[in-house]
Amino acid sequence: MDSQKQYEALLAQWGYKDTTVEDYARRQKRARQAKALVAFFKATVASIKKVSLRSHTLSQAN
Repeated sequence: MDSQKQYEALLAQWGYKDTTVEDYARRQKRARQAKALVAFFKATVASIKKVSLRSHTLSQAN
């Protein structure tokens, strides 16, 4: 029996469950969500700047 199996057996004996895989998946999901949120806000700010710059340029042309 390798050390990982011994560790899991001890956890099971004590009534605990090894949740490292679930914890890792949860952290990855949070990281993806945070990355998507940052990308959304960057795109929103860039879009606002673009529209603002365009209206400013149009008002100077008149």
